[in-house]
Amino acid sequence: MPRIRPSDDTGDILPVLSVSDLSNDTDAVVREVTLRLRMLTGQWWENRNAGCAIIDMIRESRMTETDLQALSSYLSTYIAQTAGVIDVRDISIFASGRQFLYSCTVITDTGSAPFEYSYPS
Repeated sequence: MPRIRPSDDTGDILPVLSVSDLSNDTDAVVREVTLRLRMLTGQWWENRNAGCAIIDMIRESRMTETDLQALSSYLSTYIAQTAGVIDVRDISIFASGRQFLYSCTVITDTGSAPFEYSYPS
């Protein structure tokens, strides 16, 4: 399970004085999922293939039902590959034009949490 620095309500990372100040509960895993989804393919200079390919997927089509299912499957798989995630359940996706809302429940070793991702946000 990842160990993540705590952050305030605006998302700013807070300082830590020891490893015990790092968070590694369900909320930390959900934060890691969010951070991974925000990093788009090509943004990380050390590995241009890393990141979420969501923009490329949306740019290529008009969000038909088939596209939505492919997008939902991609996001579910991408989230499941996050360290600390055991399972992704209760998946739903809704689109209006080029905007969509994906929601699920993220299951971790320490519990579960609802998760939503919209693009554009």
